[in-house]
Amino acid sequence: MRTTPVPGVEAVSEDEFRAEKTGEGLPPLAPVRDWLHVLPQALGSTHSPRYTLSYLVLDDTGGVHVIDPGWDSEENRARLESALHALGRSVADVRSTVSTHLHRDHLGLAEHLRERTGARIVLHEREQAAIARLADARDRQTPGAATARLISWGVPSARREELEPMSIEVTAARSSADGLLSDGDVLDVPGRRLEVLDTPGHTPGHIALVERDERLVFTGDHLLPAIFGGIGLGGPAEDAIGDHLASLDRLEQLEPGESYASDGMYQVLPGHGFRFTGLGARVRETREHHLARSAEIAALLEQSPGATVWTVAEGVRWSAGWQNLRPFHRFSALAQTAMHVNHLRLADEKGVG
Repeated sequence: MRTTPVPGVEAVSEDEFRAEKTGEGLPPLAPVRDWLHVLPQALGSTHSPRYTLSYLVLDDTGGVHVIDPGWDSEENRARLESALHALGRSVADVRSTVSTHLHRDHLGLAEHLRERTGARIVLHEREQAAIARLADARDRQTPGAATARLISWGVPSARREELEPMSIEVTAARSSADGLLSDGDVLDVPGRRLEVLDTPGHTPGHIALVERDERLVFTGDHLLPAIFGGIGLGGPAEDAIGDHLASLDRLEQLEPGESYASDGMYQVLPGHGFRFTGLGARVRETREHHLARSAEIAALLEQSPGATVWTVAEGVRWSAGWQNLRPFHRFSALAQTAMHVNHLRLADEKGVG
């Protein structure tokens, strides 16, 4: 993790930046606008990300709408109640939860709020479909399914046991949405205009939310300030890498060239880390990171045509070093490598690159 933003990226909140950099404590509830506040919610993690940035939207009728409510825990339930009280509201005022994607650190608390207050759960339609597919896959999974996947990746038999329990899909929440979204929709929040922008890649139905007049963009895990969000963490996709790159292009179009000089720069409201400005700079850095990884994997495949995913992953320059990766992160590295291999294959078939 970088300890300072890249050139062109500026942290908006010193408290959030310090917490991300040091890993010490949770930043406090903070105002973004008079109608919008950010509430960091704990993840209980020993490494970044350590908290989810949840956003409380106050509508013109006294209602509250929670974007990415966070992980469901007694601590987070209490923090939310305390934050609402500080804003002159209560849990009873929560009308809806809107999650950028299906992971429990973003969607988990939504079920509790619905049970408590009747607050509607709102998701992208593709994300609801992904939740159903993942639940079905878990219910149907056989003891040999994980092993078969590892074998297909060329994982040596001596290393399979430590990786078999790992799954990039276990963090998906099991929820059934009350409202489904699609690209271009505007959230049902009286007095606010929050537009849905499709940004698949991290998961199949990941979304960003844009308030164009106020120059705000909620990016979930698609664009983060200090780490690169994972890709393809919501079940199978034809080309998760390609989806993610195309979604970066869509975000970049919000602030093309030097247009922000007259209209004002967007404030980026991510799912983790800290709020920042410098949307274009961070999009470009993120794109370059993934393109460099694809180029690195393409070079390894050129040197060893037909190499297994395991062999290719061993040759990738992971920031922590291949030998130092813990089982979960090694599994994730293998999955990321497999997706890049697939992306390169599809590009070759299409005559791209």
